[in-house]
Amino acid sequence: VDAEKTSPAMDTSLSMTNSSRLQVSQFLLMGLPGIHEWQHWLSLPLALLYLLALGANLLTLITIQHELTLHQPMYQLLSILAVVDIGLATTIMPKTLAILCFKNKTISLPECFAQIYAIHSFMCMESGIFLCMAVDRYNSSAQSRHLGGGDSTVTTSR
Repeated sequence: VDAEKTSPAMDTSLSMTNSSRLQVSQFLLMGLPGIHEWQHWLSLPLALLYLLALGANLLTLITIQHELTLHQPMYQLLSILAVVDIGLATTIMPKTLAILCFKNKTISLPECFAQIYAIHSFMCMESGIFLCMAVDRYNSSAQSRHLGGGDSTVTTSR
């Protein structure tokens, strides 16, 4: 009976001691451990890779847009994949370069959640595009087999 009388009081005291109004406003990003002396040199190849990825994806988009023979579903999916890749790289690299170059190691809570949301969204889009590309290839190969007579035999010359 005594345990029943003390438990409500204990719950009240625990809830008062566990209530905290401390809110996290920023996270501290530590970077890569052990390379603090030369981490700014790591930003140069990363920046070059980022610019190379942007340039290659933009070149892919421009080529597919201007070449009329590339206006087919597979190339349209490839252009969508290039846009998603630009978005994914642009979501990740600026903060990474800011950490490595300028030692800007803090990120606010809303910025962190927005970056996590964007990265996961772009990754899901990329997976969906790969699925669509696989289905498109399957459909085109099934259609060519259907039109070709159904029996696909491969002959090799020796």
